[in-house]
Amino acid sequence: MSKFSEQIEEKLASWEESLASQAKELEIWADKAEEEGQPKLAAKLREAALLAGSARLKLAEARVIKESGSLAEELALCAVCAWRETCQKRFTRDTGSPFRCPDFTRDVTLKP
Repeated sequence: MSKFSEQIEEKLASWEESLASQAKELEIWADKAEEEGQPKLAAKLREAALLAGSARLKLAEARVIKESGSLAEELALCAVCAWRETCQKRFTRDTGSPFRCPDFTRDVTLKP
C-alpha cells in the first residue's frame, strides 16, 4: 500500500468519525432547543445534522472509489440504507435512479 493510500484511509476514517460525532451532537442540541421552545433553532440544527450525514455519504462514496479503483464509478451505496447505517449493499448505478438499490421501494401515493 502506498503512503498516499495509507494517509487517505486514515483521513477518511477520521473524517467519518468526526462527522458522525458532530451529527449526533447537533441532534442532541436540536432536542434541547425544542424543549426550550425554540422550534426554528431546532429545525436549523436538525438541518445541519442532515448535512453532516450527507457529507458522510460522500465520504462513503470516496471510500468505495478508493477500494474499488476503476469499478467504483459503477458501484454505489443505497442512499436510503446508508442513512440508516444498516445496509452496505452495493449495486450497479441505473441512469434512472442513481442512488437507489433495486430492493428499495416506497409508496408515494397521495391519499385524499
